[in-house]
Formats: sequence, structure tokens, C-alpha cells
Amino acid sequence: MYIGNVPFRVYEDMYYILIIVLTIILSATSVPLAYYVLYVAEQDCAECEKKETCFARKDFFHGKSNVVSEFMLVAFLNVRKQCCARKRATTQQYIWFGCTFILISGLLLWSGGNNIQNVLYIISAGMLLALSIVDWMTQYIPVEYTCIICVCGLIHLFADYSNWLQYLIGLIAVSGFLCVTNWIATPLMRRRYGEEISSVIGDGDIKLMAATGLLLGWKLNFIALGIGCIAGSVIHLIIMKIKESGRQFAFGPYLSLGVYITMICGEQLVSWYLGMLGM
Repeated sequence: MYIGNVPFRVYEDMYYILIIVLTIILSATSVPLAYYVLYVAEQDCAECEKKETCFARKDFFHGKSNVVSEFMLVAFLNVRKQCCARKRATTQQYIWFGCTFILISGLLLWSGGNNIQNVLYIISAGMLLALSIVDWMTQYIPVEYTCIICVCGLIHLFADYSNWLQYLIGLIAVSGFLCVTNWIATPLMRRRYGEEISSVIGDGDIKLMAATGLLLGWKLNFIALGIGCIAGSVIHLIIMKIKESGRQFAFGPYLSLGVYITMICGEQLVSWYLGMLGM
């Protein structure tokens, strides 16, 4: 098919490239956002003269939450020019971010080719990289990045409508499992380690797995959860030994790693596992 003298395929490729470029720009906001949220979380802007009128401190939900804790990216984009507290990201950090995103995107294109599913995976991979950076530094997951993954999941559901049930089950299966686990495990951990344990699994992690479940379907999402749990356990034990850090850690980056691996070779992992069970 041609549009004028140009093959339609060229326009399709340009469309995909534009989407990927926009994804890079949006997800790259996580680099300065992480420093911004870290400052707000640790010092609560106590010394700032503009704290009474600052957009980032406006209360939502009757004062129980604010823009920083629920909509961090919105807050950051509104105050980034006037906030005197935030630390500016370096060029080197942006270069590392860009190289990591290119590597992830390249692996996805190599494994799945140029199609709508892979484009959705690349967009979601950018959001996963972004929220992993923020979560690793601050133990907060910006809800905006999770929402974009959820939108990608909805598009994937309609693009693969014949399998709609597995995506809807994916929306609630892993996230529901994590909710029940958190509900049971948190009181037990508090008895052992004290009130310093606010929750075993954060709300952001539960929301993230709901979004990725809608994107991947319930089978692949359980595989992603398993990989994330194993990676988190092993890597954090090593970090605890080396840095003598505490038990609490950011789960989002490990869950994201599990989702990345599942995007690349999830179907092969499911086939291998079922074959091992003799099914």
C-alpha cells in the first residue's frame, strides 16, 4: 500500500519511532524526579519559603495525601523551575539512562519484531525503567508511570481481543495475591520487627502488578512476579552483606526486571515450565 509515492510501511515505521522518542522523553523525567522526591520525602521542604503556596504540597483526599505522594511527576513538572531545593541531574546520568533504554528496546525488537505488541512493550519498558529509578532512590512509585502501563494494557487487550479473559484475570490475579499476602504478612512482621514495618508490600507495587497483568496476561505476570521475587531476594541479600543495609528495600526495580525478562522470553519460559511439569 502506498500513500502518494511513499510506501505505507515507511509511515508506520516513522509512527513507531515517534512513539519511542516520546517515550524516552517522558521516562527520562524520572532522573531529576528521583532527586526531587528524595528531597521532599526526607526533608519535607521544611526550610522553603514557598512551602505554604507550593503546588506540590496541595492536599488531596482530605489532607491524607498530597500531589507529591500520589502524583509526583505532576508536582515536579509544575514546580521544577521555581523549586530551589531540587538537585539537578547530570548529563552522565541521562547518558546512562538513554543507553539502558536503547539496550532494553533493542532486546525487545530483536525478540519480537516490529509490531503493535512490541511497541506497547517498549513504551511500558520505558515506564518501568523510569519508576525503577524513582523507587530505588526513594521507595515511591509515581502513579503516572503505572497509569501509562495500564493504558498500554488496555490497548493490548483490544488488539488481542480473542484472549481478553486472560488479560482481565491478569489485572486482578497477581495484584490480588499481593494484597492478601500483604494483609497477612504485615501484622506478623510487625510483631517480630516492631512498628518500623509499615507494610510488607507497598501499594505502588500492587498497582504496578495490576497494570502489568493487564498488559501481559495472568500467566506471564505470575512468571514476572516469580522472577522478581527471586531476583529481589538474591540481590538484596548481597546488598545487605556488602552495605549492611536494612531489611526494607524497593521491590519495584526487581518486579520491573521480571517483567522485562517476561516480555523478551515469557512464552518460552511458560512452555519450559509446563514441559517440566509434564503438561
